[in-house]
Amino acid sequence: MVLQSKWFLLFTFLLLTPLAISAEPSVLHNTDFQRDYWPTTGWRGVQPEVQGMNTTLLQAFWHTISSTDNVQGFLLIRNGYILFEAYAPGISPNHLWRIYSCTKSVSAAAFGLALADGLVASVNDSVLDYFPNRTIQNPDPWKSTMSIWHLLTMSSGLERSDFGLGTKPDWVQYLLDSPMSNEPGDFWNYNGGCSHLLSAIITETTGLSMETLVHNRLFTPMGISTYEWGDDPQGVTTGMAGLSLSLRDLAKIAFLYLNNGTWGASQLLPDEWIVECTIPHFVFSYGEGYGYQWWIDIPISGYSMRGAGGMRVFVLPQEDIVLAFGAAPYGSEEYYAYFDEFIYPAIIGDPIRLPASMWDQLFPFMLGVTILGISVVLVFLLWKRRTP
Repeated sequence: MVLQSKWFLLFTFLLLTPLAISAEPSVLHNTDFQRDYWPTTGWRGVQPEVQGMNTTLLQAFWHTISSTDNVQGFLLIRNGYILFEAYAPGISPNHLWRIYSCTKSVSAAAFGLALADGLVASVNDSVLDYFPNRTIQNPDPWKSTMSIWHLLTMSSGLERSDFGLGTKPDWVQYLLDSPMSNEPGDFWNYNGGCSHLLSAIITETTGLSMETLVHNRLFTPMGISTYEWGDDPQGVTTGMAGLSLSLRDLAKIAFLYLNNGTWGASQLLPDEWIVECTIPHFVFSYGEGYGYQWWIDIPISGYSMRGAGGMRVFVLPQEDIVLAFGAAPYGSEEYYAYFDEFIYPAIIGDPIRLPASMWDQLFPFMLGVTILGISVVLVFLLWKRRTP
């Protein structure tokens, strides 16, 4: 009887091992969509029901977020059409919003261009190799191993040095001179200085400012002509912030990512770069992650640009939705609750897999690991009992 129990438990162990390994939070995958037009000269608008969404719920959503959370602008695009757009009194669709750290996601796009052009060989290149004419203070073996990948994923190991950066006479030198707090790659540490160094590398390799590169290669083909973008005292485009756009144009950047880097007949960004930007290279204990200068919203199976003051642009690939918010409260969790209450229930007319809650995603993984652990212990004990 003991022998039979032993083989039963071994069978259970082998059966549950794949479950424990594969039961993990869902990973993002972009989906190709067939477009009947591209919003280069402007977005087309239709009634929400035409693209499978409920007008009443979207109106209730706007009323809630504008009255309780001081959101001053909201734009929802599905299947390439504006289904809902609203602004606070005195604000027009052409208003230029300071998007703050949403700029970082645009910097990631610019760096994808430099990589595609062969101006940067690899994201594994050493950062210091791109500044051979600078004398770097605080030399450290860790600093020499800092790669472009570490800048893209906010794991550079540099002490956070973007606070007060605007008062420095040479931002790039100041950032490169910053001491190391840990070995690159060991920890995720949000640092706007990483994004500015990406901009500086683009200038070093192309001879152009990042703003010029983005203007020529992305903004112009996409029909983005009205914007503002600052730079540092040496003329390096501010990589961490400083860009101002309308919500409609900000949504175009998200739409480019949603479409795997294609715009009309052109591949503006490599599709593999889009994947690297929008998969989690770091996952946090509260269930979100970070890609290449994009936040990964695992609870809603999407990804987002985020800026101070609550600037948000969410991309939901499975639902073919882009949502842009202007001047909302700082944070993101309240949006997830709104999606459950308004956005997903507003989707009508087609079957759709709603993303699971964080607990629903994590519970199978935790259960599988627990059962696997118990099975291993029981099999070991039975084996010890049977062994002379």
